Amino acid sequence: MNKRFFLAFITIVNYSCIEKLEWEEAENTSGRLVVEGSITSEQKAHQVKLIRTQPVIVSEKPVPVTGALVSISDGAQLFILTERESGIYSTKEDVQGQVGKTYQLIIDIEGEHYEAFAPMIKAEPTTPVSISKWDIPLNFGDGVDYFQFLYRDNFGSAVPYKYTVTSEINPNVKDYYPENWVVPQWIQTQLDKVASENDPVTSDSSYYLHPGLEPPAIFAYGESNEPRLAYGSKVIEKFYSMTDEHYNFVRAMLSETEWKGLGPFGYVAANVPSNISNNALGFFYASDVYIIEQVITK
Repeated sequence: MNKRFFLAFITIVNYSCIEKLEWEEAENTSGRLVVEGSITSEQKAHQVKLIRTQPVIVSEKPVPVTGALVSISDGAQLFILTERESGIYSTKEDVQGQVGKTYQLIIDIEGEHYEAFAPMIKAEPTTPVSISKWDIPLNFGDGVDYFQFLYRDNFGSAVPYKYTVTSEINPNVKDYYPENWVVPQWIQTQLDKVASENDPVTSDSSYYLHPGLEPPAIFAYGESNEPRLAYGSKVIEKFYSMTDEHYNFVRAMLSETEWKGLGPFGYVAANVPSNISNNALGFFYASDVYIIEQVITK
């Protein structure tokens, strides 16, 4: 580029008229209902969370919606949800969804009626995550092994899943090693937690598995591993099925949040879809769960 032209261009840019715009904060909240709820094929208490929308700039947390009448129906049974915490409604612990049924969420609050429908499709089986020996030498003695697994890639799944992977330590881990084994501090810390809290979980991660690559999100995720697993440890994977409607909602949410502004391709801003009636926001879904459990043994 001609040097004089470049300097002239910089001069024009620097002296261009720039108008300062003041941000006008919204004074009134729209107060639209926001719903986050689900039912799965697991036997447990299923939750529905309710809040109201707020102004664009606020320092307070969203206000929970209390006193609502919330239920879930499969056409034959009606499950009444109880408000266990402020704005959080739960079924009884023995409720278990079934593949092939369509579930209806019903919400009544302050004279307003809301509902949503969610079919439960089967979670397709898949292969377990690969567990290998942890390849960092620790010099704790001959025959002492520890293990690791690589977290699944976010992209390239055969079908979309909501995915969780949890690792647990065996409280009797010492039975898997020689009598003279010196227990590493990280394992002793985990054993102390089990003893005090009755909680064997050592790691817990939840994210989505996508069937296609999203160019703006290429740099959002990196390869990582879960190391230092001992003999007797359990690795539990859960794959939650997703309908096309549910996945489109999740993809739209990520496009407006985690993926926004990443990479040169970008997304065009758009409203996030919802399956809740009466102009409410959020989503209610039903998921079958495919579970894989692996125990590390000799």
